[in-house]
Amino acid sequence: MRIGVVACKIMKLELDKALSTLDGVTELVYLEEGKHVYPDKLKISVLEEINAIKDKVDVIFLGYGHCQSLKGIEDQFDIPIVHPDAEDCIAILLTPERYANEITKEAGTWFMTPGWAEAGADMILKALHLDKFESEEVDAKELTNELFASYTRGLFIDTGVGNDEYFIDKAKESCELFDVRLEKTVSTSTILEDSLAKCREIAGGSGER
Repeated sequence: MRIGVVACKIMKLELDKALSTLDGVTELVYLEEGKHVYPDKLKISVLEEINAIKDKVDVIFLGYGHCQSLKGIEDQFDIPIVHPDAEDCIAILLTPERYANEITKEAGTWFMTPGWAEAGADMILKALHLDKFESEEVDAKELTNELFASYTRGLFIDTGVGNDEYFIDKAKESCELFDVRLEKTVSTSTILEDSLAKCREIAGGSGER
């Protein structure tokens, strides 16, 4: 049984926890967080990593949402690829249903998992495509404040990885910087665990190559 994992580093804490109880992971690749900001480049990177390990494993778990460019990527390979049917990492870790409900509740919500909270303001600038202004005579902070004018809250999602006080403090720093209030919720999503269980089932029935 040989399982490969190609995932976004933003979910490393949650995946490391889930993988700690899963035998058979022989290939594990975490790609730099924030690549979803440039979907075409993200797809190229993911395809490269899948191609690099596909002959070494029986099944691959893709630790990404659709991220604007990855939906249907599993259809491009003969090897089984388990890919969560969710828009992004927030939907994976919160569930698509709760994600939609929270947006309906308050449209101006900036979602933060532990990974997003730790990445902090720099990742927010990257996500909003403001990192490109760093070397130009443009006030990125002013632009960020303008873009954040429609946001009213930051929602921290406790995904059960522990060290809550540290991540809450990190989330609070970003909320204070961009003048939004901080709220907290707890994830009950099992999407990662269910997807990895499916990988184990597929790999277990594949036999040795």
